[in-house]
Amino acid sequence: MGKSKRSVANLPVSVQPTSWMFKLQVILLFAAVFLSPIIAGRFSAVQALSVQSIVFVSALAWIFRSVKTGEIELPDRKIVITALVFYGLLVFSAVDSVGINASLKELANTGSYLLVFLMVASFRRERKVVYGLLAGLLVSAMIVGAIGLREYMPNALAHMAAWRTFSTFFNPDFLAGFMVTVLPVALAWYLSKTSAGITLVAGLSVLLAIVGLVITGSRFGAMAGLIGVLAFIVIGVVSGSIGRLQIRRLAPLILLALFAFVFLGRPLAGRIANVKSESHSGNFRIYTWLGTARMAKAHPINGTGLGTFEVAYPRYASLGYTTLAHNSYLQVASEAGPIAAIVLLILLGVSICPATAALVRKRVANDVCDINTDASELVWMPEIRLMVSGLLAGAVSSILRNAVDSDWYVTAIGISFWMVIGAAVALSSSTERQGRKLPRSTSVLCMSVLCVMLTGTLMMLSSEIYLAQGKSQLMEQDASGAVDSLHASVQSDPLNPDAHRQLGRIYEMLGTGMADKSFFVRSEQEFRRAISLEPTSPKNYYQLARMYERNSENAKAVDAFKSALAQDPNFIPALLALGQQYEAMGKSNNALDVYRRMVQLEDGPYDHIRAVPELVEPSYIFARAALGRRFEAEGNAAAATREYERALDRIQRYQDSRKSMGAVLDASGRRDIGMESQVEELRQTLSRRVESLSSAKPSH
Repeated sequence: MGKSKRSVANLPVSVQPTSWMFKLQVILLFAAVFLSPIIAGRFSAVQALSVQSIVFVSALAWIFRSVKTGEIELPDRKIVITALVFYGLLVFSAVDSVGINASLKELANTGSYLLVFLMVASFRRERKVVYGLLAGLLVSAMIVGAIGLREYMPNALAHMAAWRTFSTFFNPDFLAGFMVTVLPVALAWYLSKTSAGITLVAGLSVLLAIVGLVITGSRFGAMAGLIGVLAFIVIGVVSGSIGRLQIRRLAPLILLALFAFVFLGRPLAGRIANVKSESHSGNFRIYTWLGTARMAKAHPINGTGLGTFEVAYPRYASLGYTTLAHNSYLQVASEAGPIAAIVLLILLGVSICPATAALVRKRVANDVCDINTDASELVWMPEIRLMVSGLLAGAVSSILRNAVDSDWYVTAIGISFWMVIGAAVALSSSTERQGRKLPRSTSVLCMSVLCVMLTGTLMMLSSEIYLAQGKSQLMEQDASGAVDSLHASVQSDPLNPDAHRQLGRIYEMLGTGMADKSFFVRSEQEFRRAISLEPTSPKNYYQLARMYERNSENAKAVDAFKSALAQDPNFIPALLALGQQYEAMGKSNNALDVYRRMVQLEDGPYDHIRAVPELVEPSYIFARAALGRRFEAEGNAAAATREYERALDRIQRYQDSRKSMGAVLDASGRRDIGMESQVEELRQTLSRRVESLSSAKPSH
């Protein structure tokens, strides 16, 4: 395709595009946008904090530039004020947080989102920069899609075509959440009048986004993606940006998309076809939303603290463990208070609605670019109206998806989404010079705040690096090196509860292995410190109880297990451990009460409605076996056989799940070889007991 005929006359003067500080800001912002989908899609604190640090340095360059010029480019005043109010409410929620370290990390995360948003939105007179950032996002999405396809194909060839692809993300649903945001943006670039090479690359990015979405098997993701494409078409038609050329270009793309679905869509098609067997996903979400609503109702002012859902939610849950609420709006309401969630919606509204109105009313000029852009360079740039249509559609897709998943809590998705929103604001805004005077005192204050945020983020990053090193050394049986690394982690960030937990575990191991009571004292101190930092986390009390158990302090172990259950009444590992502890203490009746509670949970919604039904919880096996032994001791062979057979049935399902999910468990480091050995040993014992009871003659 030849060069575009778009005019470059009457274009606005750019704001210091050659300033080295400006270039530094843009380069760092590009790095954050490009890298986040590749490295920050999993819940890895090291990668997430690294990306956030890059954003903060970019923002420092932005503010420092304003000190030299005496003014700063910002989006509409309503947007800035609403963003500041929203972030202020998040900071307020952290004042009384039940997990201060989690709150500080999430404040850094959300702060990086809002800074990306404000910086990109301020580039309304630097359209070439906006397109460069969007190009970086699309190239990153292509890499993520290619990695996902590479992951899927070997599994498909190995007769595991229903494999749901993770790519660079924590789970397939989050990968889908990223792709639904990117897909309309890629589509807008593909449909623009650009050179043949750019059109080809944009078309490939669309195809990889579709493929990446299909092989996730995410039904809600596919629905949001379809809505996003339809929204793009509707907005494009209404705004006059979609014409005959765009319709002709859509035809081959639709054929390729259908081809991709036919040959790669088994994960998605299978889940759509098996609505009944897949109903657990929707049911689990509904129960989680109800529990999250109870949590928000219990903390209506400032919530439990931003980022604390995982440690605060269990006492309000009626189903099993989940790290997120599967709804960003409800999660913000529970963590930071309902008012914060309302202000978030207002921020989205004041950002998107004016951009949509400007586009629909055709106030967005289709030929506006940077004054420094030569006409020959326009061949790589998309048409503004098409791109704004794509950006708004991508935003709508993500906004809808966050009603069924907490996508924005993933750094890669959050940065991508807020960058897309910022780009929509920038491209739809007036390009007239609107620099605002910024008093030097305000600039200094802003820089001071950013320096504090950057310093805190780097401290947390250093702590997480040492923590990861300590965990690795522990796996390699290097206890001494692990202790040194974990002490360094604590020194970098004294508020990191995970570092204290890991130290507690190591001291416990040393105390057990060396029969040295002094290590148990240190272990208790570390676990107590973790509890003080996260008082509502059941796993802190559980680890403390295990330490007491190994140190033969049975009464203290029982109290600690009860404390864990006070935070999470349905914490199955703690229930099982408490029952076994009662048995060891000769309190058989107390143990039976615990086991009966466990089988009630097994027979109810708690076990039947789970986030990942393919994974079978083994703890119930031991409860059934204990009840069977009690019935057998009482001479009730029929009841004993019934319990043993229920246990054996679960053992079979558990072992089958380990075979089918082995690759996933190994990849995530969640495989418990010790538990698998215990279950197999118990299977053999129970099989012998059932055979013995069946062969025994009934008494007369």
